Amino acid sequence: MKRYCFIIISLFLVSSGCKKQVESTKEVKSFTLNVPKKVRNATFTVTSIDDSRCPENANCISMGKVSVLLKVQSDFDLKTLQFCMGDCKDIGATDKILFPIANVKCEVKIIDVKPYPNLSTAVVPKTVTFEIKKG
Repeated sequence: MKRYCFIIISLFLVSSGCKKQVESTKEVKSFTLNVPKKVRNATFTVTSIDDSRCPENANCISMGKVSVLLKVQSDFDLKTLQFCMGDCKDIGATDKILFPIANVKCEVKIIDVKPYPNLSTAVVPKTVTFEIKKG
């Protein structure tokens, strides 16, 4: 009986020691056009921002949309993802994408694109903010 208990305890300890702990991280990062940023083991680069949102203080037929292309690269893995906020039915894009990169689950959600278009101000560089969850 002692031998049987020893074997069961040994198997339990071995099996629990083999489980890989996946550490989940959540970060909020802001990007400007064509400026890469490293997030853990991947490089994120916003390659395109198409902002056709209705400007503040303007009368528009629709609210418009902002579409962003994000390139995610890790070693030999490359993904190009299209995100959209606003009236995005015509392009079929969404504000959140779940995908694997370098064998790690990654979820990216577009949070904001600033500045919001305004009729009275000059065009300034856009900043895109993403929430990035890995693990």
